[in-house]
Amino acid sequence: MPVIQQLHDNLTKQAEVYRELKDLADHKQKALVANNLQELEAVTVREEQLLMEASHLEKERLLWADQMSQMTGKSAEELTLAELAVKYPQLKDVKEELETVVTGLMDVNELNTQLLKQAMNIVNFTVGMLTHQEKNTYQRTGMTDNQGSSTLRILDQKI
Repeated sequence: MPVIQQLHDNLTKQAEVYRELKDLADHKQKALVANNLQELEAVTVREEQLLMEASHLEKERLLWADQMSQMTGKSAEELTLAELAVKYPQLKDVKEELETVVTGLMDVNELNTQLLKQAMNIVNFTVGMLTHQEKNTYQRTGMTDNQGSSTLRILDQKI
C-alpha cells in the first residue's frame, strides 16, 4: 500500500477518534449541567481510552510523516497537512474533516472548561461560607461578636 494511502487511512482513523471525543464532550457538557457525577465519570473513563488510542495513532502518523519527508525533501516537522493536500489531492477530504472535527472539539471543550470553572467557584464560595461565617450576635456591652476577632466555624480547620 502506498505511503499516501497509509497516511490517509491513519488520518481518517484519527478523525473518527476526534469525532467520538467531540460527541463525548457534548455528552459531558450535558452531565455537567445536570450535575450528574456518575455520568461524568463514565464519560471521563471513555475519554481516557480514546486519548490513548489517539496517542497511538499520532505515533503511527509520525512514522508516515517521516516517510513523506523523504518523498518531499522537507523534514517531518516542516510538513503540514495543508501542503500535502495540495500536492496529493486524495488527502484534501481528510484534511477538511480533521479541521472541522478538531475545531468543534475545541469549542465544546472551551465551554466545558468554563462550566467547570463556574462549578469550582460555587464550591469554593460554599466552602468559604461554611468555614468563615462570622457571628452577628450581641454581647452585654452592646458590641457584636464580629467586631472582635472570633469567628464561628462550622468546620474545624485545626487538627
